[in-house]
Amino acid sequence: MSLLGDAVLVNWGGIVEVKELEYNEWHSKEHMPERISLPGFLRGLRAVGISGTDINHKYFMMYEAERKEVFVSKKYLERLNNPTDWTKDILSNYLSPSRTICSVISSKSIGVGGYISTIRFLGNKILKNQNVEYLKTATSIILKLNGVTGMHVLIGDSSFGQMNTQEKKIRSSQGLDDQIVSQAVIIEGLNLQSLKSAINHLKKIYFLKESKNLIINYYFCQNILTKKDLLQI
Repeated sequence: MSLLGDAVLVNWGGIVEVKELEYNEWHSKEHMPERISLPGFLRGLRAVGISGTDINHKYFMMYEAERKEVFVSKKYLERLNNPTDWTKDILSNYLSPSRTICSVISSKSIGVGGYISTIRFLGNKILKNQNVEYLKTATSIILKLNGVTGMHVLIGDSSFGQMNTQEKKIRSSQGLDDQIVSQAVIIEGLNLQSLKSAINHLKKIYFLKESKNLIINYYFCQNILTKKDLLQI
């Protein structure tokens, strides 16, 4: 799915096991509708990690918006500082939160791919041949691979939208503050093998090596919500 706006809010994390089913209910039936109803929000997505994914990285969430300023708007900040009781309960059981507002550098796709792979770059020491300008040049190559339906390149902003809101305080109750990504790549596909082939291709081209500062995960899409969907609720 080609990203709809010029900015996205990307989130990775996990939830304590006893709260997982409730987390999915909350995110689909309260949290995403609440966010997407706000001005400037365009679409929300939640994906769950494939079998064997580290519990701390089990979920990937993304909100697409018209522009970055949407994520610091008055109405959005009001929600962040006045969470519902359900939100307080769920976020207090959240594990290893990662939350970053990003600019969309490149986004190309053919429809929506059911499988998603994400590459996260942490810290500011990005090798020249691995920065977003280089990474986006691989888009046309990756999209030609069998089973790959989309690729999106994002650059994070560590100074934007990092206010100490009530939701942020609650998310850190498990002992970890929000992790911020410097840049990220999202690849969509028809199946897991296609995504693994695409990732291996990028690894060879750009000498990517997984580490604590370069994290690669695989997911399948659980739920997508747009403003039009809200009319059905």
